[in-house]
Amino acid sequence: MITQKFLKLKKYLFLISILFLFTSLFHLIYIFLYTDAKTIPVKWGTISEWLIWNFPSLNPLKNLSWNNQYVIWLLYRSLLKYDLEEDKIVWDIANCDISTLVNIECYINDDAKWSNWEKITAEDIYSTYELIKSTNSNIILTSLLEGTKIEYKDNMIAFKNNKQDINFLNVFFQPILSKKTIDSLSKENIFWNFPTTDLVYSWNFKISNVSSDLTLWVSKIILDKNEYYGNWNISKVIINVFPNINTFLKNKQSVNVFNDDDNIIWESVPRLQSNKYTLPQFVWLFINQNKVTNLELRNYIFNKINSENLIELLWKDNFNIVNNPYIWETKIEKEPNIKNFESIMKSLGYTKKSKKIEDLIPEKEIPKVEEVKEETKNTTEIKDEDLDIAKFQKESEIIVKPTYVEKYNFVTKEDILLEWVSTSEVEEIYINDYKLSDYKKWDTSFFYRLKTSNWNFKEWRNNYKIYFVIWWKKVFKEEINFLLNTNKEILNSQEKAFVKDLYLADLEAKAKQEEQAKEEQAKKENEEKKEITNINQEEFEKVNKLDENIYYDKDLTPFTLRLYYLNTEKALDDTANFIKNSLKELWIEIELVPFDLNNVAKVLANKDDYDMILTWVNLWYFDFNIFPYFHSSQSKNWYNFGNVKKTSLDILLEDLKSNILSDEKIKENQIKILEILKEEQVIKTLYTPKINLLVDKNLKNKEMYESLPNKYLRSYILNSSYIKEDKIINFENKSIVNFFKFILKKLYE
Repeated sequence: MITQKFLKLKKYLFLISILFLFTSLFHLIYIFLYTDAKTIPVKWGTISEWLIWNFPSLNPLKNLSWNNQYVIWLLYRSLLKYDLEEDKIVWDIANCDISTLVNIECYINDDAKWSNWEKITAEDIYSTYELIKSTNSNIILTSLLEGTKIEYKDNMIAFKNNKQDINFLNVFFQPILSKKTIDSLSKENIFWNFPTTDLVYSWNFKISNVSSDLTLWVSKIILDKNEYYGNWNISKVIINVFPNINTFLKNKQSVNVFNDDDNIIWESVPRLQSNKYTLPQFVWLFINQNKVTNLELRNYIFNKINSENLIELLWKDNFNIVNNPYIWETKIEKEPNIKNFESIMKSLGYTKKSKKIEDLIPEKEIPKVEEVKEETKNTTEIKDEDLDIAKFQKESEIIVKPTYVEKYNFVTKEDILLEWVSTSEVEEIYINDYKLSDYKKWDTSFFYRLKTSNWNFKEWRNNYKIYFVIWWKKVFKEEINFLLNTNKEILNSQEKAFVKDLYLADLEAKAKQEEQAKEEQAKKENEEKKEITNINQEEFEKVNKLDENIYYDKDLTPFTLRLYYLNTEKALDDTANFIKNSLKELWIEIELVPFDLNNVAKVLANKDDYDMILTWVNLWYFDFNIFPYFHSSQSKNWYNFGNVKKTSLDILLEDLKSNILSDEKIKENQIKILEILKEEQVIKTLYTPKINLLVDKNLKNKEMYESLPNKYLRSYILNSSYIKEDKIINFENKSIVNFFKFILKKLYE
């Protein structure tokens, strides 16, 4: 019986061994075949992108919300597009000759087709632009196309105008509609009820369905891949539009892509990866030159508004400080020439309460006392103990080597290596104006070599002031003096003369302090002798009720600046209040006046109503062209908010605007423009936002960019992404011989 059971067990073990052997063999074969297999994406899968608030109108003719522009970009092509891989503007539907901006001829590409496989024609392009011109559906494009004659023939379309304007090229980013679609539109369709289905498209996707889910309170736009042109690996995009944040949050776990500008769900859904990028979109503060005419006052205002503190308030991770309109490091602020702010206000006819009371109260006549000037002779006897260097010496707080270093040092060495200590909060270190390049934050020590051959150490007196940068603020730490002479005898004699100078300077400082104290005492006594006699009691009572921390004119009207600000989002509200609070330190009252996009035209038509204006600025694709904001021709009813009128500036701006220039020439003009803006002091560039795009980590091959020229181009991040992948075996090197070689290699490994 035992033998029979043993034989049965032996049989099972044999079968298991055979099974294990075959399993191992198949596993080895699988590894061998797929070792150098090529991974390729499978054009398959659905992603879910979520939007909040505005349901897209899906109308490509109107310049509406970001949501609408984003969806439109997934559906339609245009004459121009931005190639993020090449980081430049390229032609799309057609190739156009822009050697002259006056007469642009475009020839349609062969691959320009609709989703129904019909070719995009010159008539389609012509009909799109003529519809915009005739209906004024897009105010910006209509103004750019004003006076432009559009002609087409066969495969060519030409734009003829009398404007030599690089900004005109923005019209070529307009999505193109088919003529059949245009012919089917009514006036109501164009402005309000644009059709959402049964249209033809030209870009990556096409609309298959638009629906609403009343149970979840969500609207859906389902986009299927355009089989003709679509170059995405994703086959379907479902765009979910939620009416509010609360509804959105209830369903947040299902999202694949979400533009989380307000950090609604950031870090609360681990599956989503954050990618932050910037746009050529800025917040600028303009001062109206016609209202605030004093240059020094404008300097003071701009210097008082600290950009570092501002973005800390807003949320540092979501904003980048901008120093000038071209996002360079160059700052266009400058220190005021007049250090006494009260003198500036006095020159404008504004004084504080105390000064006005002083002017109201006459001084009682006080007999003048003739000053008796005695000849001051330097009769002070200098004793040897007075010239003891120890009286002026002070040990260094931060220099540890050499140990002899004090505030004043007499040395004969021409080469001295100093070792210093710092703390973890020190970010940067400066010695005079020289920044220690080798020092990194968290370093506990740093070195600085004094050497005559390095030109940082010279004979006789060498003065070094040490500054630490802590929390972005440059703080003076210590002053060290080295007095060098290789001849010790000469050095000893120089030491006596140097200490004598220190002693006399100390005496002079003490004498000045005593003199200042006497003057202050005399002033106090003089003020006590004032009487309130023969004054207008009523006027005095009015003045006495004033706020001491405000400047008033002769009519007792407080000095107030009116700040208009675009209140389209919370960041702008917070920025306006930050400016108001910052200028309180100068005792300047700020009246905040919000406006929205619907009131922009009214604001532009009444520029005498504001002293300052805070607004978004979008430079789009041609970010060097700041013509609309600073050219004198734009000061009346246009975007020159600061009312800048400078001929030299106009010439540079016209050159950038009217010509296709080389990169070198553009840069040259930009440098000159910044120099002029620094002198005029009409603009403070504050910050640019960082857009927080959350993308599902399961999406493979995501392209991450630091900046985008436009917000709706964020889909570029998903351009080459895919969900599913396949592997293709390379059979060229697959043979039985190579298989055994592969096994032997694995054994030896």
